[in-house]
Amino acid sequence: MYKDISVQVVSFVYVFILSSVYFLKRKYNFLESKVYKGLLVSTMISLILDIFSMYVVNYNMSNLVIIEFVSKLYFISLFVWLSLFIFYVLLNKANVKYDNFAIMLKKSILCKMWFVISIILMILLLFSNIGYMASNEVYYGNGVFIVYGLAIVGSLLLLILLLFNNRKIANYKNWSILISIVILCMSFFIQMRFDGIFILGSGISLITIFLYFTVENPDIKYIEELNALKDAAEEANRAKTNFLASMSHEIRTPMNAIIGLSQSILSNDVPKHIEEDIKNINKAGDTLLEIVNNILDITKIEEGKTKINNKPYNLADVVAEINNIINVSLGEKPIKYTVSTIGNIPSVLMGDEVKIYQILMNLLSNSVKYTEKGNIKLEIESRIFGNKANLTFKVIDTGMGIKKSDQDKIFVKFERLDQEQKNIQGTGLGLSITKKLVDMIGGKISFESIYQKGTTFVVELEQEIVDKSKIVGLDSHKVKKKTVEEHFDGSNYEILLVDDNLLNLKVAEKLLKPYNFKITSIKSGLECLNYTKNKKYDLILLDHMMPEMDGIQTLYNLKKRANGFNTPVVVLTANAIEGSKERYLREGFCAYLSKPINQVELDEILRKWLGIESE
Repeated sequence: MYKDISVQVVSFVYVFILSSVYFLKRKYNFLESKVYKGLLVSTMISLILDIFSMYVVNYNMSNLVIIEFVSKLYFISLFVWLSLFIFYVLLNKANVKYDNFAIMLKKSILCKMWFVISIILMILLLFSNIGYMASNEVYYGNGVFIVYGLAIVGSLLLLILLLFNNRKIANYKNWSILISIVILCMSFFIQMRFDGIFILGSGISLITIFLYFTVENPDIKYIEELNALKDAAEEANRAKTNFLASMSHEIRTPMNAIIGLSQSILSNDVPKHIEEDIKNINKAGDTLLEIVNNILDITKIEEGKTKINNKPYNLADVVAEINNIINVSLGEKPIKYTVSTIGNIPSVLMGDEVKIYQILMNLLSNSVKYTEKGNIKLEIESRIFGNKANLTFKVIDTGMGIKKSDQDKIFVKFERLDQEQKNIQGTGLGLSITKKLVDMIGGKISFESIYQKGTTFVVELEQEIVDKSKIVGLDSHKVKKKTVEEHFDGSNYEILLVDDNLLNLKVAEKLLKPYNFKITSIKSGLECLNYTKNKKYDLILLDHMMPEMDGIQTLYNLKKRANGFNTPVVVLTANAIEGSKERYLREGFCAYLSKPINQVELDEILRKWLGIESE
């Protein structure tokens, strides 16, 4: 007898241990998980009744009432397990995760139908006879056929349902459930074919265990949950990027008018009192543009879209350009700004010049903002080790300093310290961007500050030496600020301006006016195709974002012309996110000019593509 029930006993022990582990792990409140708990419990009950019925059959052969009672209980437990299994498969097939039974009954027609069918079959089973024939070692009665019929017909229907709807559940779930259904069919087929082999209890145990390790393990569900959160985060990140790109474009379009028109006015002779107001408007426009750029910078860095671009550079030129800007930013403030050096600073280094410029510019701009009088000092120290230079940049000021309670928030984005200082503008992004840039280029940043006395920021980084010759007079080194002091005569050139925004056309016309070009302004890509059909222009400035036919489509149609097309086309766009320039050049534009239009960049492009020698 022990030999007859050994498989059932082992199955029960294994399912019991599995159930203990399952119930101790993290709980999920989805209805399918609750149904699986029911499967575990009904599996243990079926195994107990299977073992008990075999014991009764062996030791109570004369008591037919007890044998029939235990046999009926065993087949009812099998029916319950089958009902729960079919219910479980239907829930996994559903597109929606149900939290409770009542909601499922309202929304799922299949589950509702199965619930009604299972109740009817259960009533029939309760009033059907079930017994055990000892001579042939076989269960008999109408109830037995109800259970067997449910198993076979239910399995076939589930197989058909899964095969025709396999896209509605995850691929691994689909295969796990298909294998479980096959095991179920085989178990009942073997039991019907070989009456003396009692395999059903072990068969349903195997399915329950298999479902645990492939579908219902809380660890697997936790990974699913993490993947879902990851997908949601990536989708949110994409939405954020698209939003920022869109907002950057929308903000840059009116900024083009503010900055462009104010620059155009300042290039002419205007009364002194009006000139001051226009300068303030232009400066406010630059401040707003800096805020937009900072938001884009922090987004690009966090998304990993900012790349290191190492190339030879002259540190003296970087510092000189920063000095020009800082001296202008100080204005009338009673502040002495100085630059000092310690050690031999190599004239040419290998590194990302743009990021080093941005780091120093952010730190010094921050000092200018928070210092009303006293001193601001940029100190640069160099220590040479072989072909490497260890550079230490110190930005020292006598500004308001940082409270100890605020020092742990100094590199947190959007944190503005000392909010009572209403006259200080900014988004609280500068130092956060600086910290991320320093980390990107493998450096270190630290600071010391005494509130109301001043702050010292220290940046340490290592650069490869290209030219060891020492920089002399770094503090007095000058670079000529790029400006358009004299416009060339463009009266022999014809320029085509294409932009759907009338204000942008007006800005571009104003900036081009000093060159005396013959300018034609139009508002669409289709007009561009018509105007260039029978007329040759020397240069086309083409906007990208236009209705009906955008700039890229317009350029593509121009280049498709049978007689060829060789007019240089410059894209004029408010799209200024990372990689925009490279994208437009790949599309076939000869140059990229972002809005707001920079006069120096415009002049350089005009000279290059019209073949004018630079002054």
